[in-house]
Amino acid sequence: MTGSVRALPPPRRFPAAAAVALAALALAAGPAAAPLPAAPEPLAGYRSPAPAGGADRQHIVYFRGTEQELEIYKIFGRREGPTVMILGGIQGDEPGGFLSADLYVDTALERGNLIVVPRANFKSIISFDRGTLGDMNRKFSEGVPGPAPDPDPDQEAVRVIKNLMAEADVFLNLHDGSGFYRHSWESDMANPRRYGQCIIADAEEYADPRTGRVLRLGRDARRAVEMVNREIPEDIYKFRFSNHDTLSADTRHAEQRGSATFYALTALGIPAYGIETSKQLPSLEMKIRQHNLAVNAFMEIYGVVPESPRVRLEPPELSFIVVSVEGHPAMAVRDGETLLVPGGALVEILHVASNYSRGLSADVLGLGGLNDIGTPLAVNAPTAVVARRDNIRIGRVGLGILPGDAQSPPRVVAAPGAAGTAGAVAAAGWLPGRPSPGTPSVPAAGAAGTAAGTAGAGSAAAGLPAGAAGPAAGPGIGGAVTGDGGAGVSGAGAAPPYARPQVSGPLPPPGGEGAAGSGGVTAFILEVDGRPVSLAPGGILSVRQGARIRMVDISSLSPLPASVVMNFRGFVGRAGDATGNDRGTECDTARDLIARFATRGQNGFPVYQLGAEDGKEILARAFVEVVSLQLESIVFEREGKQKILRLGERWHVPAGARVILKEVRLLGGLPLEEPRLTLGGRPLPVGLPQTLLMPQIAVSLAVFSKGDLAGKVVLYP
Repeated sequence: MTGSVRALPPPRRFPAAAAVALAALALAAGPAAAPLPAAPEPLAGYRSPAPAGGADRQHIVYFRGTEQELEIYKIFGRREGPTVMILGGIQGDEPGGFLSADLYVDTALERGNLIVVPRANFKSIISFDRGTLGDMNRKFSEGVPGPAPDPDPDQEAVRVIKNLMAEADVFLNLHDGSGFYRHSWESDMANPRRYGQCIIADAEEYADPRTGRVLRLGRDARRAVEMVNREIPEDIYKFRFSNHDTLSADTRHAEQRGSATFYALTALGIPAYGIETSKQLPSLEMKIRQHNLAVNAFMEIYGVVPESPRVRLEPPELSFIVVSVEGHPAMAVRDGETLLVPGGALVEILHVASNYSRGLSADVLGLGGLNDIGTPLAVNAPTAVVARRDNIRIGRVGLGILPGDAQSPPRVVAAPGAAGTAGAVAAAGWLPGRPSPGTPSVPAAGAAGTAAGTAGAGSAAAGLPAGAAGPAAGPGIGGAVTGDGGAGVSGAGAAPPYARPQVSGPLPPPGGEGAAGSGGVTAFILEVDGRPVSLAPGGILSVRQGARIRMVDISSLSPLPASVVMNFRGFVGRAGDATGNDRGTECDTARDLIARFATRGQNGFPVYQLGAEDGKEILARAFVEVVSLQLESIVFEREGKQKILRLGERWHVPAGARVILKEVRLLGGLPLEEPRLTLGGRPLPVGLPQTLLMPQIAVSLAVFSKGDLAGKVVLYP
């Protein structure tokens, strides 16, 4: 299981102003009461440090290209606050819940954070089934009755969701339920056993036995009900609070002890609610809107300040499918066209282009599974690819077999008016992994790059010049760093592109170190993310937050006494080691550094001292600046004029106009590592410069480095 993940800040326990008071309350439970589930073990490679200040959101994908693809979105507010987790689609036939959750992916926050999982059970959503492997919402504790295969593939997704819950302060699970919940019997569709139009909690109040914290679930749910009902004029559609009393020995809802909300409440001690709109509401739009009202109410109650999303319900449409046939260039095939391929060729669906960017799948009929994106499949007989958004079919392309020579190149049998489709699409920069027309060829990863130094004040610009590739670059991306002066180094064994040879900004005086420090120290030998770096005395090394630095050794003109240690101030390399010697240890710069030992560099980033020390004497020292990942600017050109957009800025470009994307700069002079660019959520070629064709709608140009969002700008027609 892999995913590029940056965890949210640790859950904050709210003060009184956040509407959750602390008090002492004993919660009696009979001998038959449900046991508390255990908290999850951390996923290997899952937990990582808090986000850098510049990025406001993050997209994480587990099980990519499978039927159970699990997309996670983390949205970070400008100001600190609690974290609300929104889960949709845990039951695949409840579109009001997963389509409402989907809208919150695009929101922005003034205060607090969101974790959004729009489609927890994608396979069941594609099939429009409550649970193709049984009800996933009954799989959050062991020993809960219910059909489930053994081993159960759902458990991997459940484990991811449990770990996300551990980062949250409030949990909301969105559902569509049958009928209309009522406190007393009114009719077959309106009674205490129905679920629709209610907010559910597992108790009126819950006292966490580990902390003594009391959660007043009923009070806060009733407040949310009151806020929602102000916006619902029809009495029949108004919400009510339903207490499932799940911990009680005589509860009517014992099956809910395996639910996600029960787990969040009892294993993690956070407020958890189920939000149920009725399946009998007259329109899907009404379901989505009422889910939104309830989610917004809880966000207000718990102190998360959002920009509310809009309901978007235009019919989903297929634009084209990008298909790769082994040994041949990828091709864009429009809805209704047929792609002819050699018999037995491996065919892979690379991308589905639609007026929606999420919830998309492609099914090669008779082969593979329900979602075959990214899975090479041998095609021996004519078939078709059906594209869906969630459970709705949005288009179809044919797959036929070429007659004759099995080495014949694949070709598209065009539908009327299809001529030039692939060329137009490529010109717009939409085809993932294909350069736009006119884009220069770019060396593969590992081509020699340049690390130019920064002398004195000023910030370095981590650009993407055409044809350049640095040691950390992926295919087709530049890794060179353009500085304001200073000698550069290149070639085998050169410092990585974020190494800078001089100190800049308000740092402690270097103590007179020159080419060699006192005692003949010539360099600190380090490894940064596995790459060798030689840092001269008095120099500063800028690294991204989260980089791993191994302290290897001290280089000197003559052997140093055994008493000389390599001390990285603010880092405890070995617990209990009073000598301060950090040789041979590795520091995670996002997790292991103690902030009070840092000074502030020119850009406001923390700077830590690395010293060669003999007792109280400092023989030489250098500095490490830990730079948060943040977009500084993007350079465009249109009609011969240059335009620079800073982080978050907007630029009006007429629809159909062509603009040249020339350069990307990160704050603090960091380079892009394992870069990825998207326009409107769709991958762009990473070689620069490249020409983009402005679409008919506003789009964000987003920049990612090593899977993390550095920032984005907006182009609008």
